[in-house]
Amino acid sequence: MRLVTFALALCGMVSTITAVAMPPSDELRVQSRGYAAPDPCSLADSPSVNASIQLSNWFQCQANGFFPYPANGPWDQVFASAFSKDLKATFNDTHYGYDGWLQAYRNINVTIGKSFAPFEHGFTSTLAVPNSNGDKGGLVYAIGWEGGYSTFYNRTLYFTDGAFAVVKIVDGQRKIVEFRESSNIPNTAPMPTPNDWTCSFPEGNI
Repeated sequence: MRLVTFALALCGMVSTITAVAMPPSDELRVQSRGYAAPDPCSLADSPSVNASIQLSNWFQCQANGFFPYPANGPWDQVFASAFSKDLKATFNDTHYGYDGWLQAYRNINVTIGKSFAPFEHGFTSTLAVPNSNGDKGGLVYAIGWEGGYSTFYNRTLYFTDGAFAVVKIVDGQRKIVEFRESSNIPNTAPMPTPNDWTCSFPEGNI
């Protein structure tokens, strides 16, 4: 992936951003050039693939569904299905629970709708590490790209997005209980007030 540096002066929360990632056209137009990638939702529980591929595809299926932009339809319904109510989530240096994360996505949904026409996103690489107990949970690491034609800069721009997810079985269903997302995409959406996180080990445990 080529890295091109832009000095982007923005109003709002982000004033300058550098190292904008622009995927080569071959990466962005794979399907239109004759390669039909399988629907990740169809492989999430398929016995034809191993547990790692199942979990990786389950995550891609959920992320494609809950990615917040207007053309993605009822993404909030997929959000409610994919994330645990006990969620801990971060976007760059912010920290949220379930309600704060949902509000952040709602705000980002509005901003993306105003900033890109159209907006696109996809995965570059996904690594899933299933739990050893075979319960279909595990850890997922993903790198992807996002962007499109910027209505602010009147040019096509793409950026890099990374995520880490902890998936557990909650009431018999896979749920994301921890989600850490980072991106260098310019963001002018108002972010909700972050939640304070507390984390400590029991006394005497080192």
